[in-house]
Amino acid sequence: MQIIWFVDEQYIGQMVSGIQECAVSSSLLSSPPAALPSDTRLTEWALFLVGFITFALLYAAQPLLPAFAQQFGIRAADSALALSVSIGTLALTLFVSALRGAATDRRRLMLSALLAAAIFNALSAVSASWSQLLWARALMGLCLGAVPATAMAYVAEAVPASRLSRAMGTYVAGTALGGMCGRVGIGVMAEWVGWPACLLAVSALCVPALMCIARMLSPGHASAALPAGRGARQGAWVSWAIWRRVLLNRRLPRLYLCGALASGLFVAAYNYAGFRLQAPPLSLRPAHAGLIFACYIFGVLSSGLAGRWAGRHGMGRVAMGSAAITAVGLALACVPVLPVFVAGLSLMTFGFFALHAVCSGWAGREGGVHKAQATAAYLLCYYLGGGTLGWAGGWLWEHGGWPMLTTGLGAALACIAWQLHALRQTPGPAAELA
Repeated sequence: MQIIWFVDEQYIGQMVSGIQECAVSSSLLSSPPAALPSDTRLTEWALFLVGFITFALLYAAQPLLPAFAQQFGIRAADSALALSVSIGTLALTLFVSALRGAATDRRRLMLSALLAAAIFNALSAVSASWSQLLWARALMGLCLGAVPATAMAYVAEAVPASRLSRAMGTYVAGTALGGMCGRVGIGVMAEWVGWPACLLAVSALCVPALMCIARMLSPGHASAALPAGRGARQGAWVSWAIWRRVLLNRRLPRLYLCGALASGLFVAAYNYAGFRLQAPPLSLRPAHAGLIFACYIFGVLSSGLAGRWAGRHGMGRVAMGSAAITAVGLALACVPVLPVFVAGLSLMTFGFFALHAVCSGWAGREGGVHKAQATAAYLLCYYLGGGTLGWAGGWLWEHGGWPMLTTGLGAALACIAWQLHALRQTPGPAAELA
């Protein structure tokens, strides 16, 4: 299964180091018994399914935004809230999870969170009003936010060190494929069976997947061994002094801003790409417009390439080059010719995923001994940026169509380029966080 290596091994190693520090601190864990090879393979496949259904649920609403606008009689910008509220609540839960140094019974937490998320996704499909749908999607995101950090901590605890990178790659591949397959599948099916049936189908598919996960994950590695007493309760939380060093560092906030703006422009572009494809002069059917999310495959390719390029040419140069590729893609997507639009969106996707891979790895490196908290803060800004700017881009779409939206996204890219240039000019070794 070659696709599991779409994230560079060096980048995976940075993620694993952060996970081991933040979620499975050696002072709080007893040494687990070595897993048998068959157990390890089952764990890897279980985590692939965890990542797959997490992001299939999260992004299931994105190809349905035009259908929401038509069904509930709302504006395009308001329809984007179906995705934004999920991303926002996921970001908050993810950040709270990162505040804790350890978690108990991770297996049960993952299964319970995914089951609850599938239920809320099904409730959103049968919502009688737009507000009910938003509440259901927000609660779904709240549940899903507990999964990523818990899954990564489970990997670090249950999988032998020799297979840690492979297990992490399998999990991340599941997130990428889940997000892409959920978008493409629902986008194609919605025209034929309607959007409620599509969301219900996603929730229904989660049931056998969760049954497989429950059987494949070993209960013996489900929990962290925590000492009893007040000290354990205090030690379970990362100190404010560490967070202050990470948040008030001279360089890291620039990377947080880059992540937020990059995520926002990417989500906004795909949020309203469906509206543009179904409007004149392209005038595609919803099923055909949904295929645009297959462009995500170019992001799968660029993530690994960016890691290799960064190792050879430096993170700053590769990040600037990725931003330039994204800008070229956005410019091409302005041409109202379908092949050119698809090529532009593919190029933008390639550039964005490369930029995100470099910036997230850069944040972990700049965090030094506190790479886990630096990465958590980056991800918080990344998801909040995607949720907020993905919704705000609707105002540009409604007042000037795709050209005005592209202008706003270009301004965000210019800001990213400015921050990256400032990062390359600002001294600040990672040791200052020690």
